[in-house]
Amino acid sequence: MVSILVSLLAGLGLFFAGLQILTAHLKRLSGRRLRALVARYTRSPLMGVLWGGAFIAVTQSGAATMFIIVSMLRSGMMSVAQAMPMIVGVNVVGALIVLILVVDVKLAVLCVIGLAGLLYKADGRGTAASVVGALFGVAMLFFGLDLMNGSVAPLAGEPWFADLLSWTRGSYLLGFLIGCALSFVVQSSIAVMAVVLAFELSGIFGLAESVMIVYGANAGSSLLTLLLSANLRGQARQIAMFQTFYNLAGAALLVPLFYVELWFEVPLMLALIQAITGDMGGQIAAAFILFNLIPGAVLMPLLGPATRLLQRIWPDTEVEIASRPKYLHEHAADDPETGMDLVALEQARLVRYLSGMFDALRDDRPPAAFGAIREAFGILAATVRETIDDLASGHRMTDHSYERLNALLTFQHALDSAADTVSGIAAERSALATTEVGQRFAASVIEGLDSIVMMLGDVLREHDADDRDLLSAMTGDEGKGIKSVRAAYLAEEAALAPDERLRLLALANHAERLIWLLGDMGRSEPATVEP
Repeated sequence: MVSILVSLLAGLGLFFAGLQILTAHLKRLSGRRLRALVARYTRSPLMGVLWGGAFIAVTQSGAATMFIIVSMLRSGMMSVAQAMPMIVGVNVVGALIVLILVVDVKLAVLCVIGLAGLLYKADGRGTAASVVGALFGVAMLFFGLDLMNGSVAPLAGEPWFADLLSWTRGSYLLGFLIGCALSFVVQSSIAVMAVVLAFELSGIFGLAESVMIVYGANAGSSLLTLLLSANLRGQARQIAMFQTFYNLAGAALLVPLFYVELWFEVPLMLALIQAITGDMGGQIAAAFILFNLIPGAVLMPLLGPATRLLQRIWPDTEVEIASRPKYLHEHAADDPETGMDLVALEQARLVRYLSGMFDALRDDRPPAAFGAIREAFGILAATVRETIDDLASGHRMTDHSYERLNALLTFQHALDSAADTVSGIAAERSALATTEVGQRFAASVIEGLDSIVMMLGDVLREHDADDRDLLSAMTGDEGKGIKSVRAAYLAEEAALAPDERLRLLALANHAERLIWLLGDMGRSEPATVEP
């Protein structure tokens, strides 16, 4: 008995460990090129369904596929309307995974685990390692499912366990609730399918009870999605709620049909399942597949109204709107010169976001304002970096073009460092907010730094030599900016306690570093074009 429970626990552990490994490696593989390719070929709903099915077929993980879809939404490459058909494809094709449970894949999975381990040992770096790691995660996932399937059968044969479950026989609504609870607890409807299959093969459950548990397992996964998405906002919440409604719509449609068939002896789903196959395991798989297929067929014609409804209920957040590229697009890396012009324009926007961060730090702004603009900066900056990487790796360029691309990359590194420094200033400002001296010094520093950032924005926009000279005078080692920070510090620090003086000094150091970064960006700013 102990060995049965340990094997079942080990199967669950391998399943979730494999899922975690798979998701982690797919995050490394879901770069801008893949996302751009998907965005380009999801213009029609049918292509969206096929791409969603392709992702789930390759990854075998709804969580990993959802990560890829959400990352495309965050980068502005894909709209919610394009993502909705992909969700349908994920559900329909993802249901086919359950077929693995009715065939013996243990030998094949063990071979894949061994091969993946050898390949990873040979080369544990780069894209190849991510592919091998994802393959290893898939193999572990299926090995865990196979181990659970083999462990449940002996458990079902235990007299005490059979007696425990015998009272559920014939109670179809209770079977639905059991499936819902199991899926909610183990966080995987596929894992529940492994348990149900073993129970049906052992004779504990009949087809009707098993089908209702299948329905409950799908509904339970939706309730889990609903719970986990409670803190999401904007497009991520729209996608999560569509996934939730997908399975709940299936339950709302198929559970009443189940009782109509049972009470009035009208041949509906149970009759269809039995007509498809007489194999007990195949019938469970068929019930699971049909549950995911039918809502997709119903919802496909309603994707447009559903998208508009979800966007009205959970509108895009300010961060999502601000973080979308204004100039970069899916074809931006096709032509190097044009792509670099577009990158420079987005970098000019990022400089304005630096000014927006200082505006958010003023006393009259809500505390959450800084976090929102900082997050938008980070998302847009990641898109810019990915585009620079694509330009560097996808084309042969002249020496002049490489120099310009290097200047853009250097400028982006400086922008990222500047944003991190502003975050440090925000943290010190918060700590100094308890004293009048600290508040006064922080306000003075913020106003001065914002004026320098705006001057850098003028340089990037106008390319005026006088503006560049003024910026250089303000940001040099002995420039007005550095001197004003030091003077403000010396004027205040004598009246402070030692710990407050240390905070003041930390804020001054952040300010001086930012001034140096802004001056360096002004001296090395790459050529831009007018927006």
